Amino acid sequence: MNRFCSPRLVFLVVLAAIGLVPGCGKKMPPLTPVSGKVTVDGQPLTAGQVSLIPDVGLPTQEKSEGQDSTPGIGPSIGQIGSDGTYKVFTSGKEGAPLGKYRVTVTPSMMPSGDKKAPPMNFSRKFGDNRNTPLKFEVVASPAAGAYDLKLNK
Repeated sequence: MNRFCSPRLVFLVVLAAIGLVPGCGKKMPPLTPVSGKVTVDGQPLTAGQVSLIPDVGLPTQEKSEGQDSTPGIGPSIGQIGSDGTYKVFTSGKEGAPLGKYRVTVTPSMMPSGDKKAPPMNFSRKFGDNRNTPLKFEVVASPAAGAYDLKLNK
């Protein structure tokens, strides 16, 4: 057998890969559903991504027993659909941990049929994770429209 394909080497590579998976060893905090609609000057944004960045500068809601205030479990991200709606997922599971977040919206990175990147038809400030004016708190029972995002050009 080729020494590069030995069972021992394969086992070590798989073991190393498992250790690199985000969230290994960290307890996943409870996730709460987060969904909303993104509009630009009142019209639905038809593609892009919504990202939630924990706002460590703001005090967070009371922690559940064993819950970490800085999840460290991977990003909370949602893809924007053609009707402007999005749903957030964290580490492949629906929802985000409770707490306060800065929110960014970025355009789709997929080129259109003409091989150009799609235009950013809203202000760049909404895609800047340090200067975004978009903020909200993920709570157990949000009001209707609490996670809707209203952008401008």
